[in-house]
Amino acid sequence: MFGPFSVWSPEFRFPLSGNVQQEIEPTIGTRGIPAIEARVQREVASYGTQLGKVLEALQALSAETGVDLPEIDALIAGVEGVKTECKEVLRDHAAEALRKLKEVDQEGYLELVNVPA
Repeated sequence: MFGPFSVWSPEFRFPLSGNVQQEIEPTIGTRGIPAIEARVQREVASYGTQLGKVLEALQALSAETGVDLPEIDALIAGVEGVKTECKEVLRDHAAEALRKLKEVDQEGYLELVNVPA
């Protein structure tokens, strides 16, 4: 969201460099009640989770009926590809953070790496 002073203090964010939540508000003229939409997203499931469930249902229905849905399959594959890339980046960041922690706080490092998963 932009505030009244955004012109003087712009905020720049690069991929994977900060807050990755996106606030999506229905625009004027669309159906739905913004307060309900916001609460569902906050308390029940994000739009991505909701969409993921719909895609899973379509894929299951496709398999059950034998009707090919290549666009849905491609969309699911694309999402999974992004998730895999993000996991790799997160692991790299975690490994670097652990390396730095080990250098400055051996005890804290040992506590973290000895925690059973």
